[in-house]
Amino acid sequence: MCIRDSHDSVTQSLYSANLMVETARRAAQAGDMAEVERYLLRLGEVNGGALREMRLLLHQLRPLDLEGEGLVGALQRRLDAVEARTGVEVRLLAEDDLRLRPADEEALYRIAVEALNNALKHAGAASVTVQIRRLGGRVEMAVTDDGHGFYPEEVEDRGGMGLLTMRQRAERLGGTFEINSVPGQGTTMRVTLDAEAPEGA
Repeated sequence: MCIRDSHDSVTQSLYSANLMVETARRAAQAGDMAEVERYLLRLGEVNGGALREMRLLLHQLRPLDLEGEGLVGALQRRLDAVEARTGVEVRLLAEDDLRLRPADEEALYRIAVEALNNALKHAGAASVTVQIRRLGGRVEMAVTDDGHGFYPEEVEDRGGMGLLTMRQRAERLGGTFEINSVPGQGTTMRVTLDAEAPEGA
């Protein structure tokens, strides 16, 4: 999701919240407390969604320093700044000294962020695990959530949830991308690249 989309989504949420406040006020004046409670509950949901969107937006505005932090450090910063603060249980399983070529690190980071955004915004996940490991001369990254799940072929055919973009990022570097998901059983996104260590590492 781009910054403009996040900004528009937050703006729409706040506009909706204002309408709900006004509607709840009128219901209170009419003595319809059941209606007031219904709108207050909905208002809480909308504000919670706006808060998640704002955290995503603020994180997107921060400069990405993969060269200084490395892939693992950048992903940990993202998880701490967004998912952990919205009540999602997070785990990052990776070697602290894992370093890859800049193009590989950026591609893996962008793919992970897209998958994390999906888990946060669409899947309703309570926990997310990001695992990165070397497999010989390759590196594999998997992002797993316990959210709603979906049928990948249906979503990808419509170009939804950034699946096509993630696949293209991986394939552009000669890698593979797969996604396993079933409604009610969560989602695992996995990408594998021929990833050499950077020169001098």
